[in-house]
Amino acid sequence: MEPGEGSFLRFCCFVRSFQCERVPCDLLVRACEAKPTWSSSGEVVEKLPLEAGVPEWLVDFYDTNKSLFHNPDIGARIGCMELIVENGVPYFEVAKARQPELELYQLLSIADERSMAQERITVVLQAFPSINIEIIGEEIVDRLMDIATRSVLPLLSCVTDADIKDWLLPNNHRELESHVFSLLEFLYQVIAILGIEHPLLPLSLPERILSIVPHGTGNDCIAYLQKMADIWNRSPYNGQNALQCNFLSSEARADERSHAMLGYLLSLQDGHFAEALSTWQPLLSNRPSKMEYLAAISFCDQSRLSLIGKPAFLTFDTWVLEGLLRSRRKQHDQAAKVLEATRVELMSRYRPCSMQVGIVIAELANCYNILRREALAEITLTPTLEVRLASNLSNRRDGIYLRLALADSFIGQARYQDAVPVLESVIDKPNISATFRMMSALRLARSRRRMHDNAQKAFEPNSPLWTGLSLLGSVPEVLVMEYFEELGCSISEIPNRQMDSSRNTQELIEAVNSVLCTSSSLSDKPCWEWYAKCQQEFLGQITKATKTNKGKEREEVLQNEDLHRMGTPISPQTSPCLPPRVDDHKSDDEGPWSERLVLSFDGGGVRAISSLLILKRIMHQIMVLELTHPDGPSYSCGSVPWTEDESGVPELPKESDRVDGFLPCHYFDYMAGTSTGGLNSIMLGRVRMTVDRAIDNFIDFGNSVFGHLQLFHVTSAYFRPRAKYSAVKACEAFKKIVTSRFPSTLSEALSLVSLCPWATFVMDGGCTKTMAISYRVDDNVEKAHIWRSYDYPDSNTCLDRSAEIWEVAMATSATPGYFSPIKINGATYIDGSLVANNPSYRALREVSSIHSKAPVVFVNIGTGRQVGTNVIFRSDAKWRDRPWSERLQHPNRLFQYTTTEFYAETETKEWLELAERMGLEKAYRLSVEGDLQTIPYDDWRPAGTGKKTLQKITDFTEEYLRKDEVRDIINSIAHEAVRIRRARAITGRWEAFAKGYASDSEWINADR
Repeated sequence: MEPGEGSFLRFCCFVRSFQCERVPCDLLVRACEAKPTWSSSGEVVEKLPLEAGVPEWLVDFYDTNKSLFHNPDIGARIGCMELIVENGVPYFEVAKARQPELELYQLLSIADERSMAQERITVVLQAFPSINIEIIGEEIVDRLMDIATRSVLPLLSCVTDADIKDWLLPNNHRELESHVFSLLEFLYQVIAILGIEHPLLPLSLPERILSIVPHGTGNDCIAYLQKMADIWNRSPYNGQNALQCNFLSSEARADERSHAMLGYLLSLQDGHFAEALSTWQPLLSNRPSKMEYLAAISFCDQSRLSLIGKPAFLTFDTWVLEGLLRSRRKQHDQAAKVLEATRVELMSRYRPCSMQVGIVIAELANCYNILRREALAEITLTPTLEVRLASNLSNRRDGIYLRLALADSFIGQARYQDAVPVLESVIDKPNISATFRMMSALRLARSRRRMHDNAQKAFEPNSPLWTGLSLLGSVPEVLVMEYFEELGCSISEIPNRQMDSSRNTQELIEAVNSVLCTSSSLSDKPCWEWYAKCQQEFLGQITKATKTNKGKEREEVLQNEDLHRMGTPISPQTSPCLPPRVDDHKSDDEGPWSERLVLSFDGGGVRAISSLLILKRIMHQIMVLELTHPDGPSYSCGSVPWTEDESGVPELPKESDRVDGFLPCHYFDYMAGTSTGGLNSIMLGRVRMTVDRAIDNFIDFGNSVFGHLQLFHVTSAYFRPRAKYSAVKACEAFKKIVTSRFPSTLSEALSLVSLCPWATFVMDGGCTKTMAISYRVDDNVEKAHIWRSYDYPDSNTCLDRSAEIWEVAMATSATPGYFSPIKINGATYIDGSLVANNPSYRALREVSSIHSKAPVVFVNIGTGRQVGTNVIFRSDAKWRDRPWSERLQHPNRLFQYTTTEFYAETETKEWLELAERMGLEKAYRLSVEGDLQTIPYDDWRPAGTGKKTLQKITDFTEEYLRKDEVRDIINSIAHEAVRIRRARAITGRWEAFAKGYASDSEWINADR
């Protein structure tokens, strides 16, 4: 054997010991170079290969032959192995390697299997990236997963306690802690990909290792790591009961690295340790370590994340990773700002064609696309794609990311023709992963449908839908569900006149149904219900067309043949007389139901009509979008989307037209209001009115109440002031509002059973939730009070359940000096504007607390503001803190001189600051500026109709709504509302939400 040949043979033997057909060069390159990792204090340090236990002979071999690893020539050989390059990634081809028996005998004498096993583990642990420390960390993990599952996990699963003592752990106690932590990091990352129930995972290994590791002085971190081992060993998939203790209250001293790792492990358990995870935060929240900071971004909800500080300094890669992680958490605006700020340094640190640059630019463009800045996304992508024209780069993972982002930018600009060749270039490459090809196929099918191609083309043999069919068994379930949704949309596009040429469609349905037979888990998904509904309608249309052309008898034969061949389609089963059950609570945190919209109304007396007029413009834009949607028109928001009307192309409504077919409660999950704004939220949310009906009722209320002053209501030095308006008339007016929603048909009666005259404000069920703000006085204790139409862990919930709707309406609107206070369950309530004229801050805090995340859209509608009113006068602020009984002596002090507008603007500022801290990007404030604010609280002229006042309010509001920036905001709100509603409308719980079904107890009590 020639000099040096032995090292090549030893290297070949070592690579072959991984028992994989091919081994990525990255495994050896990364193992033999310094690795960025986390120190015990959660900061970035470098770990040298020899410190990690990588064999010295391997490091020497790498240093000697470095050019072979970094500049591999296709077909070159290292010893007995061939170098290949696939999609820009080099591999050692092991499967084709051959060696003489004599050489094998010599190699086996070089090292025994035990030492080689130890070398394999140390090499993999050094090569595996640490958590959230490298831009390409996830890409490297993906490349090394085959090695992990075929070689390392089986080895770790069969080690004995003797093996752990003899060779698995380093003898040097100084290196022991670092080695154990590397092992935990490795297991965490493979679990994140494989799932914790995977049979290869050695879940008991960490506990076995830590039971053997000495717990000496200064080794408190090992005791903390023991708690992490307990988490794994007590996993629900490992047959153990969940730990009941709080892991974060450990008596052992923890370092930042272990503390961050504990949070990562808790987040893996699929809600099993949700309570413990919800209390996790950095050891020092105002000065977290880099590792803890990135961990918090990864799994902390927005309300907690807003309270956590930022490290004084981030390394470049961790700075970029902050942007990537925020994008993953759907904080796209913040993510775009971070990633854009790193672009210049990114290009100087890494080559233009590097994977780091590709990943960052693709994610930045994706953020721009989601933020509807598609033109900017296209500009960002173009230069990066121009240097990736070679197939080995364009087909690399980052190259595909870039192409998909470019296609999305074209689609967002309605340039579907430009998107088609980009998507076809991905679909046509069989060596690209099935996931990317399916993503491209779905985008291509959707683009062609929106180009209004012949609907039958979607079902031709080489169409994207047929390509997607072949990929269904190799892609994540979320893409399978998206495939069924697109298939249903394509079926619904086929016009009746083309039913006689629908053979390809029938064949695809047959093939899809046969695939479903092997995957019964999909049959209960909402996407399948939607597809099944479209399939049923399609078969019905075929039946009708056949009957016309060939006669009834022949048609029945064909129908039976089609049904027999395709199988019986699954259809959503809905009882005709009882409401369907709402989906289980888990669905609240998944899919479109996790994207919540909140609407709030300021107080402001008669000016609250302006808020309703603004909302009407929003609902008008929603109606336009629903009628002109690319997926087909929807003629009422209570229906499943994409239902077509036989009348043909829908006629677009005028801005002055009523929008009675579209209810705000179908688009907003929460509504909150104060004073007359509270009345608005009750009418629209709890009573479920259309905005036009709410306007009608508000006008009736004004005619009944504001048009009739009481005698002796003027303040006197000798008599306690009398309310300006009659409590009896106000009571009757509020009750009339509730009962005005009485149904005219039996079906409407079923959905409105909870709106009888004695109906309580609290309502069980999965419909829109309503809040109304009051000021409460109970045993001389004064405080803000939130009325809720839903249960909430609050001490007053039990008492509130008996309050009726009209009582809550009075409680939030009982403005001192204008209306008498109302007593409910022994407590006195007056107008909530005394504590929160703008309820948005309280509403946002509560919604985020309930769901542990901020809503997607928050719309606050005001009642007018004077430009420049952004301070509170000190004297007014002091006056506002006085007891309400003292303020009643000066009833006009608050409401005659518009100090509520100063308060509202301050409250608005607090709300917007909270929204920014929570990462709520779509927080909108709409409020007429200028002279609307000068209209007095109870101005109603003439007394019988209020027409003069109403015209004045309408004119001011219409002028405001004509502003371009206001139209842009309204358009953004409407687009999000329609997008989310349409996604919800194909789920099982939509009907209950849309129709406002009550609980069983309400159905029973309705007969009393």
